[in-house]
Amino acid sequence: MARRSWLAAALLSSTSALSIVPLRAPRAPPPIMAFGGVSMERWSDALKVTVAAMTDYRVARASHILLKGVDKATMQQLEEWKAEIADDPDKFADRARTSSLCPSRGKGGSLGYFTRGKMVKEVDAVAFGERPGACYGPVRTDFGHHLIFLHSCQVPDNGRAMEKFFSA
Repeated sequence: MARRSWLAAALLSSTSALSIVPLRAPRAPPPIMAFGGVSMERWSDALKVTVAAMTDYRVARASHILLKGVDKATMQQLEEWKAEIADDPDKFADRARTSSLCPSRGKGGSLGYFTRGKMVKEVDAVAFGERPGACYGPVRTDFGHHLIFLHSCQVPDNGRAMEKFFSA
């Protein structure tokens, strides 16, 4: 009879403190997580958008007409005004003075100059994603429905001067 090693004897004895655990298939590793349980892929996409926004030096100038309400009549009214305005900044300013419910109506609906991230995301999407010199909308935000006239969206001259300074 072959002699058993002390380890084999311990593993085979029923009174041993060691117990044999059946082997299981290894589990799939959990998805790599970042902050707050967000996947790395989504976090990476968000980071790309943030970096793009931080390196976007453009400044937009826009005006808007605000109407409260989310009903069909409000939408139809804004569509009629949009057709009436037809990309004319003077007509837009006149309509904003007479019809907008925003305090900016005294300035023809002017929102002034702003950079990306200073307005609600729906206004930002129009200001930094559309062609200047046109009327866009109706755009729905938490404040109501808007018509937005985009006057300009460009890199300011001092931004170009800084780029030349740093590239030299």
